[in-house]
Amino acid sequence: MQRIIYRISEDTSIDELAARFNTTAANIKRINNTDGILKKGMRVLIDCAQGEYYVVQPFDDIAKIAKKFGVKEQSIVDANSSSIVFIGQRIFIPKE
Repeated sequence: MQRIIYRISEDTSIDELAARFNTTAANIKRINNTDGILKKGMRVLIDCAQGEYYVVQPFDDIAKIAKKFGVKEQSIVDANSSSIVFIGQRIFIPKE
C-alpha cells in the first residue's frame, strides 16, 4: 500500500476522493482523524490500495466474500473499517 499526501481542490467530496484513489471514505477519515469535511487547500493523507469494489449481494457475509475473492476476511474488515456488511453496500476488496 502506498501513502500519499493530496491537496484538496474545490468541490471535492470525501467519497469522490476515495473512489479516485481506490480506497474508502472511512479509511481517509480514520487516517486524518476527521469527520469527513474537506476544505479547499486542506492536505490529507491517503492510503492507495490495489483491489476492487464489490456490491454486497443477498446472503453475502465477510467469509463468503473473502472466499469468493481469495482474500483473508481480516483484510476486508480492515479495508472497510467494519466487520458487518449489508445488501447493496459497496465495499473495497484489497488485493493480497
